Amino acid sequence: MTTISCIIVSYNNGIFLKESILSVVNQTKPVDEIIIADDGSTDGSRDLITSLAQEYSQIQPIFREKNLGVTLNRDLAIRAATSELITTLDGDDWYSPQKIEREYFALENNLESIAYSDVNLTDIDGGISRYLDLSDFSSFDIKQRVNWTISHVTEIPRDMLFPKKLYLEVGGLRHNLDKYEDWELKIRLAAYPTPWIHSGIVGVNYRSTDSGLSKTNPIIHAKYQYQILISNYDLLKDNIGEMGFWLAMAKVTRRAAKSLFGIRSKLKKLRSSGK
Repeated sequence: MTTISCIIVSYNNGIFLKESILSVVNQTKPVDEIIIADDGSTDGSRDLITSLAQEYSQIQPIFREKNLGVTLNRDLAIRAATSELITTLDGDDWYSPQKIEREYFALENNLESIAYSDVNLTDIDGGISRYLDLSDFSSFDIKQRVNWTISHVTEIPRDMLFPKKLYLEVGGLRHNLDKYEDWELKIRLAAYPTPWIHSGIVGVNYRSTDSGLSKTNPIIHAKYQYQILISNYDLLKDNIGEMGFWLAMAKVTRRAAKSLFGIRSKLKKLRSSGK
């Protein structure tokens, strides 16, 4: 029987962490191992994790003595996992009940592939703000997959179910990135010659919080995206060509300009209203 590990990374997610963990515990297909890698939390998260680990034997806590950052914390936890298949979750997000079952069923005849689900984007209270239908991604060839991934930072699969050996083969998360590290990994996975299979359901609920990436300055967004595209120049050139690479760079500029224009417009409205 093929085994599954879920990696939950947490840093001061105490207010949401129990919901996140229990969404994995209560899957219709149980996972064999739930690694909760706490990155030096100071909000009582460790007590919660310890308590739940005593209640559920599949929970394996990892407590970092110092904050490593999300990239290194997640990468080390994935490498420590004992299962053949891996999936991930942030400590403020949660799974739909059938996420694992449907993705595992999708992989049943091809365990070398990657399974994924649709995503609900939610507000801080869990209310759905946007639904991401990602079903078309499974029909793309490699060139289309890479093109779509570098052209979108939100409308792409997340928290997929994938073979651990595939993660290791593509090199895992890049430790020099503390933002967009998952996007960078997905670019390399998108270029790998293996199918991506859609589960047919919403599997992941992604919570937008005040500390999330969406609150970061657009210039910082662009800086990391440029860095990632340039560092993957050879891979991108091989898959989408020189022109495709430069079009991707131009799209980063366009996204940053659009965000900055939106901020400018909001400031003008605030000034005109006297607030």
